[in-house]
Amino acid sequence: MKKLTFFWLCSLTLVLVQAQEARFGVSVSIDSLLLGNYTRVEFKLENTTGRNFQAPDFTGFRVVSGPSQSMSTSIINGTMSQSLSYSYHLEALDVGNYYIEAATIETDAGLLQTDPTPVLVVPNPDGIKQRGAPSDRSTFDWFDSFSPGPPAEVAPARKKPRKKRRNYRL
Repeated sequence: MKKLTFFWLCSLTLVLVQAQEARFGVSVSIDSLLLGNYTRVEFKLENTTGRNFQAPDFTGFRVVSGPSQSMSTSIINGTMSQSLSYSYHLEALDVGNYYIEAATIETDAGLLQTDPTPVLVVPNPDGIKQRGAPSDRSTFDWFDSFSPGPPAEVAPARKKPRKKRRNYRL
């Protein structure tokens, strides 16, 4: 009976470990971009370790920042998951339809590759500054956070009038 229970427990553990398949994908913060703005591109590897990440050429874009690398590991109820991500901020050079080409990474499961991702760049005659998707907290516009902006109006501080002291001689 103990051997049978041990066998089922080992089988269940093996099934749970195999259920977490290695994934490698790409996401963009904005897929329709106004010219002169940027988008955040993130390549994310999940449930395995990776090495030798090869980013695409980013044809039609200027790399504003990146690659920024982040890694996370979590263990919840005995189930471990890990992820590795590489992110870039890209600025479009001209109007048109572009693709973020495939990136590759080596893993224990073999060579994984992302799918090409389309990005539409449209004219921006008014010079509008676009922000990332509001629901995505990772697209914080840190470029704008360093600009001083207009000075705030500061009211002059009012001093309390001092009470006059009286000196008495005795």
